[in-house]
Amino acid sequence: MESIPYSDSDRTFTGFEGAISTRVMSHPHRSFAFEVTFDLTHPRLIALGSQKPPLHFHPYQEEYVQVLAGRLAVEVNGREIILSPSDGEFCLKRWVDHRLYPPPSHPSGAQDDPASTLDNTTKFLLSGQQTPKAFKLDNVFFQSWYAYQDEVVVRGKTPNLIQIMAVS
Repeated sequence: MESIPYSDSDRTFTGFEGAISTRVMSHPHRSFAFEVTFDLTHPRLIALGSQKPPLHFHPYQEEYVQVLAGRLAVEVNGREIILSPSDGEFCLKRWVDHRLYPPPSHPSGAQDDPASTLDNTTKFLLSGQQTPKAFKLDNVFFQSWYAYQDEVVVRGKTPNLIQIMAVS
């Protein structure tokens, strides 16, 4: 299967006080494409500890995740899967509850293995299926989604009805 290249962009937005950076990319067959980086040593991610982002689903599009560096936790219908670069592209089907988050600090048994040194960064590609539907995942949706999480989770503000509607 031929790999379709993502093109680079200088457009980047950050969240969680710089702990998460998202670079806008483009892909010829996807409605959006991002390169997301988690700085696992950032105090904001450390302070969040085991808190996870909200479960959500997408009614009109499949979403694709491909880990480039480090490891990423993906929870699908209550089951946690740890992805790494060797797993290739992972598909999240429409209507399936899921969430993505930094992985536990050590895979099972690794804390006792001195040869196992985990990187301090998780980097992955996130993209979505094309759709003609008006309510779709795209750059505007994700900027609103990250802004919503930043306001509510990081700053402890009361959710704004307009912002909730923008990400719903």
